[in-house]
Amino acid sequence: MKRITSLIIKSLVAVLIGGGAPASNLQAQSDCAITVRVPFAFTLGRQSLAPGTYRFSQNSGPFLLSVINVNTGNEELFEVRPERQSALQSHGHIIFRNSEGSSVLDEVHFPGIETFSKVTQRRGAGRVEANKSSPNSSISVGQR
Repeated sequence: MKRITSLIIKSLVAVLIGGGAPASNLQAQSDCAITVRVPFAFTLGRQSLAPGTYRFSQNSGPFLLSVINVNTGNEELFEVRPERQSALQSHGHIIFRNSEGSSVLDEVHFPGIETFSKVTQRRGAGRVEANKSSPNSSISVGQR
């Protein structure tokens, strides 16, 4: 009887230990965050951010990017859309694009996940666009 009880206890311990490993992996994947030192001023959404150390995370969900200035503790939330990447990244990184002489944060890649965050760039409320079609036709102007 002691032998059966010992086997049952050992089996339960093995199940608990084995079941705990996947749970800890899931927790690590849901806490997507990277800390990056940015040595230049940049734009994110409509915000201009000073050079500094920033923590980027998706703790609020896949459509919101939390950006915390590590030095001041200020936090801002920005809209992003998840995009699938071709391969898992072992290191997180951010990608900027040059827009009219300033650096604009475009993508945030978190390590170990299949997607990256593409920053949603809102267009100005008063922005006017003109489209010219063929010669001798009118020019249409629309406001978004």
